Amino acid sequence: MKITKVEAIPLFASFADALDIVPPELSQPAFSMRNNPLLGQGAVIVRIETDEGLIGVGEAMGRPGPRGTAAHINEVLAPMLIGADRPVSVHATPRHHQALWMAMNEQMRFAPMGISGVDMALWDLRGKLYGDSLVNLLGGPVRETVDCYASPIPYLATPDDSAEKAREFLRAGFRAVKLKIGRGLGTDLEHVEAVRAAIGSDIQLLVDANGAYTVSESIALAKELVKSGVYWLEEPVHPEYADDLARIRRRVDLPIVSGEWLGSWVQFRDLLKAEAVDVIMPNITRCGGITGMMKVADMALLENIRVAPHGVGAGIGIVAAIAACAVMPNFLIYEYNQLFNPLRHSVMREAIQFEDGALTPNEGMGLALTLDESTITRYRVD
Repeated sequence: MKITKVEAIPLFASFADALDIVPPELSQPAFSMRNNPLLGQGAVIVRIETDEGLIGVGEAMGRPGPRGTAAHINEVLAPMLIGADRPVSVHATPRHHQALWMAMNEQMRFAPMGISGVDMALWDLRGKLYGDSLVNLLGGPVRETVDCYASPIPYLATPDDSAEKAREFLRAGFRAVKLKIGRGLGTDLEHVEAVRAAIGSDIQLLVDANGAYTVSESIALAKELVKSGVYWLEEPVHPEYADDLARIRRRVDLPIVSGEWLGSWVQFRDLLKAEAVDVIMPNITRCGGITGMMKVADMALLENIRVAPHGVGAGIGIVAAIAACAVMPNFLIYEYNQLFNPLRHSVMREAIQFEDGALTPNEGMGLALTLDESTITRYRVD
């Protein structure tokens, strides 16, 4: 049996449509609603259809906005569930609720992204209002340029392929590169050694396991990576297992890095309190925007932890992150992602300023960029 259709239907019953006067105790029944009054009652009805004609129905919470939850189900979760063997490696069917739940659980961390985009736009507006750059609004630069690294050297077929990709990044002007690992310790080390041989000892080599390993595997791996002069080990275990990261960090002589998946500055606080990392990696389009990133950087500064922001996204987020990095006292290095992305440079008319392994903040008011409306029109999906 296969899932053939997943549909989320947002419902909303407005108090104003049902009542002549909406009493305050109905619109603000709790402290948590002081800034977001309850305007009605919502629900999201979920309907799942199978190729055998069976239909399952469910309900998701309709607060604070049923359309937002419905969009998350329809656009993020549904594509994972439709079909028998695509969602997860165990060839899940509707009977395999545990496997499907685990696969969907990985997507729960995406909720804070909307706040990040709104915050970024508010900072851009503030710059235009005051006629000043984002760098100056954030307190002024402590560095003129922002060091960055090329990412990723993805899962290529052979160590020689990984080595050539690294050389390609060096020819483009990068002075640091990141290799994706997580295919087994033996395979990982073969690719690490090939890349190190290709780039020499003066180029920084970073590795990212994206949570592929257990604690014991991570410790064994890290001890070998030290021999190849690896600069850091990123997310050796699941990014939400702060205690496991801390156990690894205590056992190895290699900086442990994590944070790209975290969406709340409270989550970053917990990561720091656990003494789990040497470097944290907030993504400005996920962690609460410019305000969220600066709060994370301030918390990290109090713990003598460096910040190396994650750089996946389109050009607007990159421009904002470069400005934030320019003012952080505890900034380390920025991930200038090079994976194919048609939105990275075309979404705005201005070019990202990169030269000799470093990025330069935009001058001008706010983010100092202009959207390319032709790109917006070409790629919009509504």
